[in-house]
Amino acid sequence: MEYNTVRPLLRVPEYGRGIHSMAEHLRTIEDKAERNKAAQTLIEVMQQLHGGSKEGSDYQQKLWDHLFVMAGKDVDVDSPYPKPEHSLVFRPDARLPYPKRNIKIRHYGQFVETMIATAVALEEGEERKAFCEAIANFMKMSYRNWNKVMLNDEVVFADLRKLSGDQIQLSTEDTVLETKFAPLPTTNEFSRGKKPFKKKPFFKKKFRPS
Repeated sequence: MEYNTVRPLLRVPEYGRGIHSMAEHLRTIEDKAERNKAAQTLIEVMQQLHGGSKEGSDYQQKLWDHLFVMAGKDVDVDSPYPKPEHSLVFRPDARLPYPKRNIKIRHYGQFVETMIATAVALEEGEERKAFCEAIANFMKMSYRNWNKVMLNDEVVFADLRKLSGDQIQLSTEDTVLETKFAPLPTTNEFSRGKKPFKKKPFFKKKFRPS
């Protein structure tokens, strides 16, 4: 038994292994007329399996492009459309780099660190103080959204000092965070609108003599 793990990777996975095998079989057909007939039949099968929109003006051209990708760019088949360019279709898949930036406190996110860096660069004054308070409010909201609990203002200020490298100093003595978001729902609010379950009473059927 041959497993898919040892087989070549599918070039167009949405068509499956069977369609790829039929496309590769086109290369083994010596008679060109029979090869063109088999390619046209395969396009009709691909049209039934393809889940995309069939009303687009370039729909048929996409099917032929997929056929050349699966069968190979040098397969000798007469197509009503020009063959796809090698540099655009047959290029190897490029892997996108995964961001590796280390976020110090993950439930605050990278955006908060960017805002803190901007606030640190501002000059001392009312604008900087208002911006720092806005960041603290946003941090409190972010913590609440991730952990579903309210956070003490002192903890928010301590995290803000940590993320800013002790360059932003806020305290509960001169700053009160205004939480403008809705409070957390209670257990009773979750079940609001649902009809309470009532257990049906059990009644014994009375015996009625015939």
